[in-house]
Amino acid sequence: MVAALGFESTQAALTAVEGLLARRVGAPVDLGEPEDLGGSGRTLVLRARVLHNNPLLPRTVVIKQLRAADHIDADHAEAFAREGAAYKFATALPVESRPGPQLLASDAEAKVLVLQDLGDGETMTELLGRTGSSQVPTVLSAWAQALGRMHSGTYGREIDLSTLARREHTDSRNDPVAGEFERAATLVPQALGGVDQAARDALDAAVALFTGGAFRAFSPSDVGPENTHVVGGAVRFLDYEWAGFRDGALDVAYALLTYPDCTPDGHSPDLDVAIVEAWRSEVVRLWPRLADDVALRRHLSTAKLAWLTLATFWALGLDSASRIDPGHLENLSAWSGEELARRWERLAAADPRIADFAGTAAAEVRTQ
Repeated sequence: MVAALGFESTQAALTAVEGLLARRVGAPVDLGEPEDLGGSGRTLVLRARVLHNNPLLPRTVVIKQLRAADHIDADHAEAFAREGAAYKFATALPVESRPGPQLLASDAEAKVLVLQDLGDGETMTELLGRTGSSQVPTVLSAWAQALGRMHSGTYGREIDLSTLARREHTDSRNDPVAGEFERAATLVPQALGGVDQAARDALDAAVALFTGGAFRAFSPSDVGPENTHVVGGAVRFLDYEWAGFRDGALDVAYALLTYPDCTPDGHSPDLDVAIVEAWRSEVVRLWPRLADDVALRRHLSTAKLAWLTLATFWALGLDSASRIDPGHLENLSAWSGEELARRWERLAAADPRIADFAGTAAAEVRTQ
């Protein structure tokens, strides 16, 4: 496993982390037995064992480090800074509201994060793939409830993330995902030959979910099944490179659009209901407007419109100047033209405001 990473980069990461952890606990720290956990081409991600027990440290840690500086461009450096701020923000939350692993240490200059090791567990994709149809609603409900707890536990705390981001020399309000969608909301209608006023208004409302929104809370941005892990029965969300505060409906819509890729029977209206109701049960006390079924359906429809428009933006090859890698939102970028078209058709049937636009989009992506 070490050989696959390259000994020099692995040893450099271990040495940097040993120094970080030693400063934290006030005693020498030795790490060993590095295990490659994957990572992107620009990121080294590995698990390492703390070789001598220390009551202030877990037995194993996860290390995430950007590779050599000559491979780091401004956007990658910004993504690291955003992720560091987001992990610091999440670590400061009460344990019951913390959406993912605890940040143990970080070094902005070395571009390294040291995270709590949650254990192997399994992704939501793997869990749903081995779950019988009768138990799928229970699993999906747990996923949605975890989203709701994250949203309710972070609502009203955007200023905390902004403060931490400034300390990391970045701006949490400069949301690359929002910028990508704003471009998509302009270019996709142009590519499809225009849009009527009702659909234009819906697209503008979708833009507002990123920049404002009535139900604004912390979001990692990709809460899809591959980035959602289940460890010891607890649902955890990983990877905060593009984390920020957005309308919580975007996360629920992302789950609604991506779960059919993993369940034995694909999409089901009953499963949609299970997800929505589980999420609503966690947040309706904060946001009583969500008790209105009609308003909730419309709000989630607008959020689905956002993600499907972004997926279409990539599918049509309109993203030549993208700041984010479409692979980051891997479920959206991996859909075939037929899979994307079916989602557009379901949205067209559910929302008269955008029926014509959604129908045109479905026909177009089906030919890609």
